[in-house]
Amino acid sequence: MLKYTILFLLTLGSSLLFTPCVRSLARRFGALDSPGERKIHGEPVPRLGGLSIFVVFNLFILLSSRFEFFRLPPHFLKEFNFGWIFLASAIVLGMGLVDDFRRLSPGTKLVFQIVAGVIVALICPRIEVISTPFGSLPLGNWSVPVTVFWVVGITNAINLLDGLDGLAAGTSLIVSLAIFAISLFQQDIGFALLSVVLAGSLLGFLKYNFHPASIFLGDSGAYFLGFILSVLSIFGSLKGTTTFTILVPLLTLGLPIMDTFLSMVRRLLKSLHILEVNGEKNLVKLFFFNRWTIFKADKDHIHHRLLKMGFTQRKAVALLYAISLILGGIALSSVYFRNINQALLITTIGIASYIGVRKLGYSEIQILRNGVLLPLFDAPVVNRRILRVFFDMALIAFSYYGAFLLRYEGEFDPSIKGYYLSTIPFVLAVKVAFFYFSDLYRRAWRYASTGDLLRIAKAVTLGCLASGLLLWIIPGVGIRSLSVLMIDFNLLFLLVAGTRSSFRILEHLHTARNRQGKRVLIYGVGKEGIHALNEFIDNPHLDLNPVGFVDDEGRNEGKMVNGYPVLGTLDSLENVLVGNSVSEIIVSRDDVAREKLDRLARICFAHKIQLRRFQTSLREILLAP
Repeated sequence: MLKYTILFLLTLGSSLLFTPCVRSLARRFGALDSPGERKIHGEPVPRLGGLSIFVVFNLFILLSSRFEFFRLPPHFLKEFNFGWIFLASAIVLGMGLVDDFRRLSPGTKLVFQIVAGVIVALICPRIEVISTPFGSLPLGNWSVPVTVFWVVGITNAINLLDGLDGLAAGTSLIVSLAIFAISLFQQDIGFALLSVVLAGSLLGFLKYNFHPASIFLGDSGAYFLGFILSVLSIFGSLKGTTTFTILVPLLTLGLPIMDTFLSMVRRLLKSLHILEVNGEKNLVKLFFFNRWTIFKADKDHIHHRLLKMGFTQRKAVALLYAISLILGGIALSSVYFRNINQALLITTIGIASYIGVRKLGYSEIQILRNGVLLPLFDAPVVNRRILRVFFDMALIAFSYYGAFLLRYEGEFDPSIKGYYLSTIPFVLAVKVAFFYFSDLYRRAWRYASTGDLLRIAKAVTLGCLASGLLLWIIPGVGIRSLSVLMIDFNLLFLLVAGTRSSFRILEHLHTARNRQGKRVLIYGVGKEGIHALNEFIDNPHLDLNPVGFVDDEGRNEGKMVNGYPVLGTLDSLENVLVGNSVSEIIVSRDDVAREKLDRLARICFAHKIQLRRFQTSLREILLAP
């Protein structure tokens, strides 16, 4: 352990001494990062910090191979193909240096990254088998493109993370220390030395890069770090020479991978819009922005979101450091505790990631809430009866198949498969016929109601009973399992009712998210109050945003009515108004006593709140003689 400590301190000291020299060099040649719309800093900052890390890292690898005390394992650098790795990293660094002085297009940078990735895939041991918690996946001819994809992906991931002072460098430091610990545990001495050299180089640089930074990594440094970490993560996770244990690097590099994945998905969904529904041509037009949309820089990364939530730069960076440390610790634990339930581990991390992304409030990825799918329901092709018939046939076949799958727990032996294939035509014909005669195909999905759901329940019930009876009386067929028919009924009802209610569900999610207008209280819980609530929700042009109910019945206080709370009674109304920014109170009932209306009017007058009554009325249209 002593040689690792000494090597770490030597690289740390060298980086501390060399980084100011690179900073002066950057100022001399004008390699400065100027303030801009996407920038956090307020004055020009030198941006060639990656050159310092590159020089110190490669210098000490060569020196450690020459001194007996730091001796690398025999032939390690040759087996590692250090010369080719150095060439590929120099290509990435050089591309980044040019980009630091003169901006390159995303396509040009991608070409150079692919060249570096191809060198790694063709010259060095590549990923030929991916080992996952659910089994091994041989890649065959896909081994080269998968290796290139990994290198290019991680290279860009670190660059995308480089948005706050010290974030990319500090995260890379944590990742390199995690790789060091894992390599040391697995007795991979060579990779332990490489990672500790990289960690020392990064820590020395981080002294000048932490907020307020006097030098930035620049694209040269971010791309170099991403490249070298992608290579170390590949070699450090290879079992033997070809099998790639995917879980360890995914956890170790979890933060940059998650940020990159979110950025790509978010930008792609942001560029997708349903622009037009053409009724004459039965056409729904989808529009994408230019082909480089997903590479277009923005100010909506995870760290930017944290700043918008009120975090300072230091607190945001500290939080992301903590996440990287946790993921690195989990990666080390998954190696140390070999019998750990990896599937459960992945599920837990997935749930935690989902909660975290929800907290960040990305509206682009909430396609169920942002209303982007609602125009599809206006497309004439969606409203064609023949399309709905074929759609229901797919649902019927799927639910029937799912019933067998659940009943026999996935064990589809030839006899079960043969029974399914021989009976599905009868099941389809009978159920579609009952759907048709139950009048399901004359009902608009956009206006599905409780009556439509009852009609669906009737059609599904009769269809399942009739199909089961038909199978029972057909000679040589019979009913294989009553459980299958019961499961099929439940699945089919959920699928059909869900699709018919999809517009109302999407519309509710969209309107609930985008609710605007004057905040109003509804006085009176009951049929009239619910009627008023639905009217305000369904008609946004009224510009009313319900916040809850007030009711004379004290027993209703604290209850939820159609998703809105009963906040209090007339006696506690003044306290309710203090706790809620209400602009108006709307009386929903006609039978409110006069003395209560007078009291309500006095309270509204005292708080300068408008008071109105909700009524449904019919007016005769007078026709001209």
